[in-house]
Amino acid sequence: MTQSPAGFDADSIGRWIEQRFGVSDFDVEVMSVGRSNLTFTILVDGSPHWVLRRPPLGHEGGSAHNVAREGRIMAALNDSSVPVPTVLDIVDDPEVLDVPFVFMDHCPGFPINTPAEWESIPAENHRECAFGMVGALAAIHSVDVDAVGLSDLRRPGGLIDRQLRRWIGQVEKIAMRETPIIHEVHDALRGAMPDPTRSPVGIAHGDFKPNNMIFAPDGSVNAVVDWELTAIGEVLTDLGYFVAMLTVPDEYTSIWVPRTEDGFPTTDELIDHYQEASGHEVHDVGYYSAFAMWKLACIREGVYTRLATGKMGDLDLDPEEAGAGVEDLARQALELLERS
Repeated sequence: MTQSPAGFDADSIGRWIEQRFGVSDFDVEVMSVGRSNLTFTILVDGSPHWVLRRPPLGHEGGSAHNVAREGRIMAALNDSSVPVPTVLDIVDDPEVLDVPFVFMDHCPGFPINTPAEWESIPAENHRECAFGMVGALAAIHSVDVDAVGLSDLRRPGGLIDRQLRRWIGQVEKIAMRETPIIHEVHDALRGAMPDPTRSPVGIAHGDFKPNNMIFAPDGSVNAVVDWELTAIGEVLTDLGYFVAMLTVPDEYTSIWVPRTEDGFPTTDELIDHYQEASGHEVHDVGYYSAFAMWKLACIREGVYTRLATGKMGDLDLDPEEAGAGVEDLARQALELLERS
């Protein structure tokens, strides 16, 4: 095999693969790196065969075990109607690797990160592709949490309530400057928070967007990936987030998302399709979209702080530009909330 990339201990993992699967000759390619979990493709005879997912470099202790949680969620969904990669093993053995990792079958296809990837899907399939995404979301939200063995992921209180407390706490902990609009939108969201008992409760993916799905050439969804932020709670938070991502300015996200001018259905069409596919009564989508936009503003404030303190030197971003995005996103959240 060629020289292994950082984070992939070829000798130790190679011995494990040989013992577990009887394969000793393979190559490794980096699928994704960064602050999220690291993902590697393992090639056998030159073709993608398996995928290994592990925590980012330097993550230890409890946070490093989040990847095992993510793997457990995917494994629980393997026999459901939700398209997910097939998890083969979740390994937490320091003799194999110093952090836990998830080992799964390679799922063919591609995410949608760029206009070129979207345009590689035939134009006549674009609308059906979008409705397929919504169908996958409806499948996630239809899963019986108890039946698949994920009931222990439940937490007291509503998901929105927990998230509001978490994110305002994060901002207050790290902020280097006054951000009154963050607090203004937080207070408005808390004051207008829908009754959590009205919303269907189930598995909320937490980061459902086109670059967290794997698509076949015809645009059908082969798998939903990146389950790091998954929680049990009001599932309509996912729908609101998905809709919000269709309106967030490109410069405020790290990904490109198709819009209606790119052949994507309208928001109303997507909501109607979700309601039909899920059987859930949809309400307060404007609120959940506003909440998603506000959360993006909080995340952006964290990016600004780390840039300003030199803790994100690997990113070529201007701190002031990142900081300006915080207020713009928060204002959009407030406008969405007022309209809803």
